[in-house]
Amino acid sequence: MDVLSGNGISAKFLGRLARMACVLIAAGAAIGCQTATPTVSNRILLSHLPGIDFSGLKPMAEVRSVAASFSLPDRWIPLRLQTTPLYTHQQWKSPSGHTGLGVVYARLPFPLKAKALLWFARLEYSKKGSDGQALGEWTDSLGRPWFEAENEKYHVRGYAVTDGLNAWIIYSGYKTRYTPDPSELNIAARSIDTVIPNTGEKDSGNSAVADGEKGQAQNSQKHNQG
Repeated sequence: MDVLSGNGISAKFLGRLARMACVLIAAGAAIGCQTATPTVSNRILLSHLPGIDFSGLKPMAEVRSVAASFSLPDRWIPLRLQTTPLYTHQQWKSPSGHTGLGVVYARLPFPLKAKALLWFARLEYSKKGSDGQALGEWTDSLGRPWFEAENEKYHVRGYAVTDGLNAWIIYSGYKTRYTPDPSELNIAARSIDTVIPNTGEKDSGNSAVADGEKGQAQNSQKHNQG
């Protein structure tokens, strides 16, 4: 059972994403000029790593199933990989089992902007008869578009990154029937902040690992000095 299944980043949502994309193409919907330019340059993401608090996180490592490198929380458990012709979806759950994080890697039929993916997500939560609601959307200082949403079972927040036909949805969340654990939410938020998608930029994977280890070393030194 997925720790956050049903949160809008599920198989149902991604299946609808593919169908709705076809509808948008046919209708010529104005969702912006789609290009192959990455949502945010890996150089920017790499320069962001040394400023992240890596305490409680494992060393940066590539997770090939979702074509990205990132630092996972220590002692979090990976769930069964979901694979379809459109996407792969990997989740990890916290020791309590009430908090989770995940990465969806999708191959799109045509280039799509990250904000368009969030537009689809908003439709999923605002559709008639759904108990879900979109709580907000914003773009951070790195250029990543974020979303936050909730239904009667789950609260989730995350962001989208696209690069040509490749797309990533990176998120964390918790089960709303349990009191949120601040420490688990904090480490989940820091973990998803480290994600470096394997875009078309050269040597991104090796650089991500190297810079991540550098960031961890710097944060460890600061902690020891404190």
